[in-house]
Amino acid sequence: MSKRYDKIIKEILKDVVDTLIREVIGLKIVKSTAIETKLQITDEREADFIFRVELQDGSVSLLHIEFQATNYSKMVLRELRYWVYMMEVHGMAPMQYVFYIGNEPLTMKDSMSTETTTHRYNLIDMRDVDCEKFLYSDKPEEVIISILCNYQRKGVKIFIREVLERIAELVEEETLRGKYIKQVEVLSQLRDLQYDIYKEAEAMALVYDMERDVRFRQGRERGVAEGIERGLEKGLLKGLLEGKLEGKLEGKLEGLLEGIEGMLDLKYGSAGVALMDMVRGIDSVDKLEEFKNLIKKAASVDELRGFVEECR
Repeated sequence: MSKRYDKIIKEILKDVVDTLIREVIGLKIVKSTAIETKLQITDEREADFIFRVELQDGSVSLLHIEFQATNYSKMVLRELRYWVYMMEVHGMAPMQYVFYIGNEPLTMKDSMSTETTTHRYNLIDMRDVDCEKFLYSDKPEEVIISILCNYQRKGVKIFIREVLERIAELVEEETLRGKYIKQVEVLSQLRDLQYDIYKEAEAMALVYDMERDVRFRQGRERGVAEGIERGLEKGLLKGLLEGKLEGKLEGKLEGLLEGIEGMLDLKYGSAGVALMDMVRGIDSVDKLEEFKNLIKKAASVDELRGFVEECR
């Protein structure tokens, strides 16, 4: 999974960390303070979440939380590195929890022991957590994470409909509702359910159709035009300085890419923008123009992704 996709997942989950601490980990926290997550080890690393927490019994501790979407064979070593760093800097041994949100069977080890060192962290498989812990919440941010939980008792079709119905009940405003549904779609990729989510949302007429919005159309057209204009200016300047016609072509490519990124953001949000790493690999103006037109009528991000993969 790309680092950019990791960041998108982290951005979605940041609003529900407190709920996971309370409902899944079960800690009774009186007060919680976020701590800088960049760790200056030999090479800079960034933890997902670190909190200084005060518990009901009056004790104070560090709480370190990671979300992991793949089976990383050296996870226990990574957690040990984090543990040593936090112990050294903050003078407290952190409580460490890793939430596995991947779709493959969990194979990571939660402990290691050698002749000189022993380390253990808490490993939670979200597929073992009952989806009803979050599905009936009054907060849409919590409802969306039920897609990562165990829904087998309900069956996938019934469960997906319930998730979308809950979002529809809680969020009346169309564009905001669309935002949460897009977030469900992003997380559903971790369960191979994105297509099912999209089709059910479409059947329930829950997805806000931006193509009908005059302001969206005007903004998109303006964004594409301005992006192309900026790109052409840069390209023409480069061409004049270097005496090469390639500058103009590069400028048009750059302008198209800026316009495309704006369209993806407006129509699909973070899930669309996540495609840009792949789109930048297309060096044909004709293909980019074709992709730009496809964005207007594509039924899903997967359809766009398929086009990009064929072009590369």
